[in-house]
Amino acid sequence: MSENRISRRDFLGWALAGASMFVLTVFGCGKREEKPVVEPEPAPPEMTEEQKKEYVLNNCVCKKCPSFVECDEDIGYCLTGKSKCIKEKKGCICPDCPVTKKMGLKWGYYCIQGSAKEIMAAEQM
Repeated sequence: MSENRISRRDFLGWALAGASMFVLTVFGCGKREEKPVVEPEPAPPEMTEEQKKEYVLNNCVCKKCPSFVECDEDIGYCLTGKSKCIKEKKGCICPDCPVTKKMGLKWGYYCIQGSAKEIMAAEQM
């Protein structure tokens, strides 16, 4: 064998290392890509209270929340306020709710803490 030649074993090792580096570079070393923070747009001022209520009830994701408990009450706790039935924090999906983005809300656990108006009033005290 010539001095300039490499063994098949060395070649396969280098090829595997190169392929691994390519995959890690392209697919991000297994790290999860963080979503950019998008500031929610405030609700248009021309929306009436009735329109806001309709929007909230049509776009609410409360029933998909881990903290949700089936109860005979209106959902859309960011608008309606605290639940009579939900007492335990098991997770909150309010930040991912389309209502949060559309209405420019910044809190969570409305089902336990109260409506956005109630929370805002409490913060201003």
